[in-house]
Amino acid sequence: MVNLMPYREILEKLQKNHIVSGCIILDPYGNVWWHTGSFLQSDGALVDGYYLLSEWVTFPPTVRVAGVKYNSLINAYPEYWCLMNPDGHGSIILQMTKNKYYFLCYAPTGDPIEVQKAIAKMAELFG
Repeated sequence: MVNLMPYREILEKLQKNHIVSGCIILDPYGNVWWHTGSFLQSDGALVDGYYLLSEWVTFPPTVRVAGVKYNSLINAYPEYWCLMNPDGHGSIILQMTKNKYYFLCYAPTGDPIEVQKAIAKMAELFG
């Protein structure tokens, strides 16, 4: 049987090893297409994909995702964006796929640059 979602194997491994605790797949317009796991949230705020994608192009030094502040670590627009919480509450990685969808992953610990490399491999298998 052919695996129609090969990226899921990488995602499952990242989650099993506690490297990524949540993943949202955004469509090209920022709408949530699919999600799993959890993100650090503040005051019940939800992830606004449209806001995040529109902020990305402006190269901001900080941004709020689900009400939580993140500092921009590496903005390699339009390929990927690594952000870290200034209080040590993890990082998020936004990675574009070859069909212009986006993986938005929350990494509670670890080096966001290394996590981004794993997410990039996952993104290559999407679509």
